Amino acid sequence: MSITLKNTPICIKKLSFDIAGKITLKLEDGRLIIVPLKYFPEIQKLPVEKRKKYTIVDDRTILFAYSDFVYHLEDFMGLENKWRER
Repeated sequence: MSITLKNTPICIKKLSFDIAGKITLKLEDGRLIIVPLKYFPEIQKLPVEKRKKYTIVDDRTILFAYSDFVYHLEDFMGLENKWRER
């Protein structure tokens, strides 16, 4: 499943942890997705400095240097079940 807006793929531009207990994904089109970290315990366990060590792959996938988990844009949009069913 690919998420698009007016035939343009939605792409992650950057992450931030500026709001306590939340992860913010800034999208290329300027929108923000803000999600409580409690839904991502593996990220929540990382110290703040280690959370900042991430890579965005193919504009939709997030890898953290200090975690073995792979996260996809759909995970943060509540669409993880559709993504994981593939």
